[in-house]
Amino acid sequence: MRTLSRRAAALTILVTLTLSGCGGSDSGGSSDGGSDDATSSAPQSDVDPATGDEISGDGYAFNAPDGWEKPSKTIPGTEQSDVFVANLSDSDGFADNVNVVRLDPAPLEDLDPLETALVKELEGVGAEDVTIRDRSEIDGDEAVHIASSLTQQGASYLTEQYNAIHDGVSYVVTFSYSPDVSEADRDETAASVLATWKWAS
Repeated sequence: MRTLSRRAAALTILVTLTLSGCGGSDSGGSSDGGSDDATSSAPQSDVDPATGDEISGDGYAFNAPDGWEKPSKTIPGTEQSDVFVANLSDSDGFADNVNVVRLDPAPLEDLDPLETALVKELEGVGAEDVTIRDRSEIDGDEAVHIASSLTQQGASYLTEQYNAIHDGVSYVVTFSYSPDVSEADRDETAASVLATWKWAS
């Protein structure tokens, strides 16, 4: 399960992402800017798809929420993320964000044991209130969905983590939020992004 720990580790570094650590945005954070092409027919279709920058990763693309961009400076600890995008205008001291960790090959391809393993991994890095939520869908692929809360270096935040397996590769999509963001708002933000997700193959 060594590679599984990479996905949990992606959660533990995000408390460093305060507004003072972000700097400006990276103008290269978007690709073609054609957000209409990134919309898929996922079950999140009852929400308005995100209309921010189109973000391209290794084997996929999605639209970020309006105002969310790639930081101009590398955030320490995010080097393992294939994509990292944050709300750089967040005013509460923690920039809500999404990061994608890509594991090739996927350490587990069956979602049932993967779900169990993810809970153990999250609890192993100190996550609390780890909750298995209803599974979602990412451009036609079923995805595990696990919520948790973490406190690192004196800062607390909430996560909604989605994990889909596509063509033998594990894609871990983690949204991190300030503790005062409601579950409904967290779900709406995540759903708006996942509704735009498209696999490259």
